[in-house]
Amino acid sequence: MIKIFRKTIFLLILLNAVCFADEFKYKWSSYTTYFRQDIDERDNNIKVAARYLDGKILIPKIIFSFNDEVTDKISEDELGTASTIVGDKRVLGIGGGLCQVSSTLYAAALYAGLSIVERKSHSELVSYIPPGLDATVSMNDGVDLKFYNPYGCNLIIKASVEGGSLTVAIYGTKPRVRDIKILVSKPVKKEQFLYTTTTRTVLSSGKELFSEIVSMDKYLTQ
Repeated sequence: MIKIFRKTIFLLILLNAVCFADEFKYKWSSYTTYFRQDIDERDNNIKVAARYLDGKILIPKIIFSFNDEVTDKISEDELGTASTIVGDKRVLGIGGGLCQVSSTLYAAALYAGLSIVERKSHSELVSYIPPGLDATVSMNDGVDLKFYNPYGCNLIIKASVEGGSLTVAIYGTKPRVRDIKILVSKPVKKEQFLYTTTTRTVLSSGKELFSEIVSMDKYLTQ
């Protein structure tokens, strides 16, 4: 048992050394969203979630789960009551604001060229980010945001709150070699829903390598 424990500690130390052998000095992407500070406890919840998110390392090919790395690590007494969407209704609930952090992270991940494994849009439009770029999360309903780093270098997530703004940036130990363009189609209304399509185009030296439909989303209108 002691030998296993020592081996585990050694592996953790080795992993930490590998992750930080190079500086994360190259910005791959950054996205900022905004929120009001004078309504409820949303600002507190965003700050708490951003603190848990900040500094997470994205090792190549390892899936990052927002619920595992952020939501599940926050104790309930750290969170306050704020507006949130449950099903098709907007209500006051514990932890309102966490979806703004996951959505801001999702947008940054898209622009960094990360591979999206799991993502779900809200049932209706949210005010802090355009349609097609939001990502809702819920431990109770098993809704998560998951992605991974497909590149050959480590990345790090930096999350910060300043006043009424939340910024999530992704930095690498090497420069990003590809350019990313994100296009969200103009929402089309059919009956009580709005429909959008989000497309990501990857370029190298100005030449298009490939284009992919990231998501096709549907939002309920009031």
